[in-house]
Amino acid sequence: MKTRFFNYLRFNRAERNGTIVLIALAVLFFAIPEITHHLRPRGSTDFQPFQREIQAFRVSLGNAASAPEAALFVFDPNTASLEDFVRLGLSEKVANTICNYRNKGGSFREAADFQKIWSLQKEDFERLLPYIHIDSGSEPVVEKSAEKPQAELFAFDPNTATESDLFRLGLPSRTVKSILNYRTKGGQFRKKEDLEKIYTLEEEDYQRIAGYATFSETANTHIASKPAAFTSKYPDKKTSTTSVDINQAGLETWRTLPGIGETRAKQLLSFREKLGGFRSVEQVAEVSGLPDSIFQSIKARLVVGAAEIRKINLNTASVAELDAHPYITKRQAELIVAYREQHGAFASAEDIGKMRAISDQAWLAKVRPYLGVE
Repeated sequence: MKTRFFNYLRFNRAERNGTIVLIALAVLFFAIPEITHHLRPRGSTDFQPFQREIQAFRVSLGNAASAPEAALFVFDPNTASLEDFVRLGLSEKVANTICNYRNKGGSFREAADFQKIWSLQKEDFERLLPYIHIDSGSEPVVEKSAEKPQAELFAFDPNTATESDLFRLGLPSRTVKSILNYRTKGGQFRKKEDLEKIYTLEEEDYQRIAGYATFSETANTHIASKPAAFTSKYPDKKTSTTSVDINQAGLETWRTLPGIGETRAKQLLSFREKLGGFRSVEQVAEVSGLPDSIFQSIKARLVVGAAEIRKINLNTASVAELDAHPYITKRQAELIVAYREQHGAFASAEDIGKMRAISDQAWLAKVRPYLGVE
């Protein structure tokens, strides 16, 4: 049996030679790649272009880190443009927040009010504080010199002087606009002292031009010669000391106040409606376009009567409904709705203070009375 098994393993000479050749070819086939790898000349990889790109990237990072500091210049946060805020070193997001705050009727009455912007970092506020100039009715020195480089003095009739004439006198644009608006609404200048009715006219400009003002007889007798059928679009307001309840006053009641015409009365009513009711007299000053001089002249007659403040339901209000409130920006509205969707309904209005994205305590104290959960 054993002999038969070994008979199968016996090869004749030709078979042994063929087997040896096949084994040799197989070994050679598998050895060729390794042999060629050692025989192939070693090439060198040029990493210089890649290293140059790395170096350029590092230089760009260095340039970014050593970029020049933000420009610092005197600015009025009530009138500065988005580009001005960016030049001052604020992020575009913060600049947009400031502009949205103003568009919704917000205003800055003193430099400290700039902290109302909830996304403004404390270090940025302290850096910009010395450069904040709030325009309280007179033109800043910088703007004045740029707007009226050379004033001319000549005889003029304030009742008929053209816009270009008023500019030639060296008056700033806001004063020119006030004079033209005053005349358009039927106002008349009958003597030089009447120029003081223009609240934007500075004392310095008044003293400079008053001596050159002339008044024609036609202008002085214009009101007396009106036909009996003439009725003014703006009825005369009787002087009164009656207090005005800012939460109950209607259009005609607002118009009894000095400096409040139909347009401003409608703005006050619209602001009160969007706000949900006034909690203090100072909130009237936040109405967009209301000059501080007018607010100060009517402040003593304003009172806050008993009225229920209308609150926004934090658990049902949409982004649009929250954004419609004068104290809430669209970004803040989106954050509130997103927080509600992620954490569930608010248990109370105070829960809004738990939002990490909204950390401005001054803003929270201001808006919280207008928020509810039912």
